[in-house]
Amino acid sequence: MNSQIIAHCGDQQNAPESTLAAFELAISKGADAIEFDVHFTSDQALIIHHDYYLGRTEQGDGFIGDYSLTQLKELDIGSWFNPKFSSERMLTFEEVIDLGKSQCRLEIDLRTPDEIFIAKILKAISDFGIEDQVEITSIHSPILHAVKRMNQKIRIGVFFQEYPNWMEEQLGLKHMLGLMALMDANVAHLPLSLLNEIYVSKIRKAGFLVHGSNLNSETDIKKGIEVGIDQFSTDTLDAALSIRK
Repeated sequence: MNSQIIAHCGDQQNAPESTLAAFELAISKGADAIEFDVHFTSDQALIIHHDYYLGRTEQGDGFIGDYSLTQLKELDIGSWFNPKFSSERMLTFEEVIDLGKSQCRLEIDLRTPDEIFIAKILKAISDFGIEDQVEITSIHSPILHAVKRMNQKIRIGVFFQEYPNWMEEQLGLKHMLGLMALMDANVAHLPLSLLNEIYVSKIRKAGFLVHGSNLNSETDIKKGIEVGIDQFSTDTLDAALSIRK
């Protein structure tokens, strides 16, 4: 199996994360998908940024949703990485779709639990004609329920964590498959600790895809590929592409 490689926030080792430069590099190198996070601005625009709060990758502070699109577009989000990226600005959802629509898949992490926000996301996807090219994920499971209610065609991915100590592996797998079915989900996002051939085989046999979450080291990437996962996200795109060869 040729596991699909998803560049988390673009090629973030060689360009500032979640910028046009990072996404263009990832696509040009052969990433199968780019991953990014979407928030609602104070004036209900769709903006790309990894964090809920400003300050790590730009000169600013506070909750991103308290700022307008115009205010956020004024921020330099590249200089922290290297001064040569000082012209990089936050991207809108539509700008990223336009970049990737004919070149790669898009993994879209929705950060704002708001029905208007979700409706705008789905309308943009429909308007660009890329329903079969996207996967939507979120740490907020009600968002995923809303996505499926509003558009059955959209692929959704559910995040799973390690089981609590009291739960045996067999029960954990049973719960996972049950939750996937209840949510009408498509992709199970699993941490490295749950990636083994038996798990992957049973999840795929049940009709779901398996995603390896945050596989960054050479050892982790090789393990994911060897157990037969369908796709994985990584911060180390160059290494992932080299290992997959």
